[in-house]
Amino acid sequence: MLNFGLKQYVPMTIALLSLSTAAFSATAYINQVGYRSGDSKEFALVDGSGNVEIVNASGSTVLTVTPGESSTWAPSGQNVQLVDFSELKTPGTYSIKVGGQVVRSDLKVADKTYEDVLKASLKWYYYQRASMALDETYAGQWKRAAGHTNPTARLHSSTGASGTINSSKGWYDAGDYGRYIVNSGITTYTLLSLYEHFPDYFKTLKWNIPAEGNLPDLLAEIKWNLDWMLTMQASDGGVYHKLTTLGFPGDVMPAQDSDPLYVIGKGTAATFDFAAVMAVAARVYKPFDASYASKCLEAAKKAYAWGAQNPNKAFNNPSDVATGSYADGSLGDEKDFAGTELFVTTGDASYKTSGASHNLPGWADVSGLATYGKATHATEFGNVAQVAKDTLLSVADDFEARSTTGFGVVMGDNDFYWGSNSVAGNQGVWLLHAYYLTGDKKYYVAATKVLDYLLGKNPLDMSFLTGYGTKSPMMPHHRPSTADGVKDPVPGMIVGGPQPGGEDIGSQTWECKDYRTGKPATSYTDNRCSYATNEVAINWNAPFAYLAGAIEAINAGYAPSFATSGITSIKPAVARKAHAKQGPQLRFADQMLYVEKNGKRFNLNGHRIK
Repeated sequence: MLNFGLKQYVPMTIALLSLSTAAFSATAYINQVGYRSGDSKEFALVDGSGNVEIVNASGSTVLTVTPGESSTWAPSGQNVQLVDFSELKTPGTYSIKVGGQVVRSDLKVADKTYEDVLKASLKWYYYQRASMALDETYAGQWKRAAGHTNPTARLHSSTGASGTINSSKGWYDAGDYGRYIVNSGITTYTLLSLYEHFPDYFKTLKWNIPAEGNLPDLLAEIKWNLDWMLTMQASDGGVYHKLTTLGFPGDVMPAQDSDPLYVIGKGTAATFDFAAVMAVAARVYKPFDASYASKCLEAAKKAYAWGAQNPNKAFNNPSDVATGSYADGSLGDEKDFAGTELFVTTGDASYKTSGASHNLPGWADVSGLATYGKATHATEFGNVAQVAKDTLLSVADDFEARSTTGFGVVMGDNDFYWGSNSVAGNQGVWLLHAYYLTGDKKYYVAATKVLDYLLGKNPLDMSFLTGYGTKSPMMPHHRPSTADGVKDPVPGMIVGGPQPGGEDIGSQTWECKDYRTGKPATSYTDNRCSYATNEVAINWNAPFAYLAGAIEAINAGYAPSFATSGITSIKPAVARKAHAKQGPQLRFADQMLYVEKNGKRFNLNGHRIK
């Protein structure tokens, strides 16, 4: 008989049995798509007790980990422990045991973990194409007839003109069929920058879309939207704000939305956003089509000149228009964005701007995009680049610190507003820029945690990407997914995500019942009524695609041209060591209390049972 000194434990048996019951209610929140084998890896544990075992498919424990200290994550009100299992590098599917009980069995470790979700999130733009039928060859069960094929659109009186223009192509903006220059601006920029940062990776990556000429798939997809944007520039250089009907359509397919299209508004924000995007496009497309690149650059210059002469022309919806407004009263950030990109493209110092912003990029504030441009072009911007870099790193340091507690993500209470998942995505993109500029792996690790959050490591235990993960949205606010007769929603869409605003809650039949929980991170409903939490939008997909694409490209050996040397060699941060040897641990499993020592199990009398 072995003596473990168990007399001290036996009087506590009842208390320990009670404690073990808590282990049964433990919940592990994981990245449901998987973790890269070579990366730092962690999941979140709520209501756990004791060590955590990672078990392989044959039932053998391959890693035992002591969770980190519990900390409260205010957005969900939960006490969370982070479990670092970075030492597990062998690809496979594993189970997680807490207190000897399996709490989930879908923990995946793999190589090229995010390639499929990258392709899906980019292919979604194909599904959003206007003026084109989606053939079964490319769209599968989500094939559909072309919508909005008549290129003739009426000039609304808000444009200051009359008559019609021809405007086709482009991406439907969200769950409706409007097309908006402002939101296209940040979306198209983000995707262009993904290609510009990793051209060699994306030259060969394909995901079954109809591509134009010799263009890589990513540039072919982006060009479909650039072509539409070019149609929205007036002869004087100004850019029209949007192309929509006067109101939102019902839940119909694009081909059934037959109300007249109007070109609505013309303003400073749309014009400068357009100028910035076209300036980047001129650089990116030049190796493939010099004529098209020149066309984009001339359009950018013309737009910038109009914006400089009309710096305060803000857009607001006319009284007879009820589609998305994208109204913005602060217009200096758009000028900074446009000037930065035009200076990078042309070298013309008249476009050069100074200063830097701490603000996370979003459609209404693109000053952070200008900060990216300045910080990553040290030669061109000189001292201004250093200011931008310092600004960027100060924000990134705050982000990284926040990612080490709670659910291990950057998000805080104030980040849960409409489109919160794009906030998370843009935080990840910001962190990657800090990584490029310093080579400090802490920023890379924090950025990967954003993908963890979006793909399931969140208090809803949900992947926010349709079609991917153990649990993902089935009823997004997306007209084609509602009206197409297909059970599964169009795949590859990031839904807006939790936020407590409740703008879609009401008593009408088309409105939602109150789904708010009192906590921002859990105020969400997977329901078609919820345009405030469950709609999709092109600007929400773009940062997710950038994150997944950049992480895959980096691990394939690529890096942006401006990056510090050595960032393509990713090594995981030092993890807590697995327990190769440990003292006796009291466990409870299969309705039996036992002692575990060095991976062996003994009953309370000290006899070996396993």
